[in-house]
Amino acid sequence: MDNSFWGRERRLAGLLRCLRGSDVIVSTWDGDDLVAVGRATSDGIYRAVLWDVVVRQDWQGRGAGRAVVNRLLAAPAVRRAERVYAMTTHGMGFYQRLGFHEEGKQRLMLFRKES
Repeated sequence: MDNSFWGRERRLAGLLRCLRGSDVIVSTWDGDDLVAVGRATSDGIYRAVLWDVVVRQDWQGRGAGRAVVNRLLAAPAVRRAERVYAMTTHGMGFYQRLGFHEEGKQRLMLFRKES
């Protein structure tokens, strides 16, 4: 999955660190082959965020992404949160099909660090 949009520009050490910083990690395998992964962070009561739900291209459209999201939503740390957000760059339609919607009252603000 290192050829995906998600992994293309990232180093293994950085990917491992972001996974270690997650509260929930879900993966789907076909034998020894990773086909989908997703992660979430949560404060356990008010907010949870789904991050980096990634499905190998040849598995897209086969339910692997939906299964990952459903398992993330069912995890206690996420399930207990009042609101669950999904961070996505290209997956708006995917999340909308799963019941997520754009929130009109909140906006994502991004702080750009100087190099």
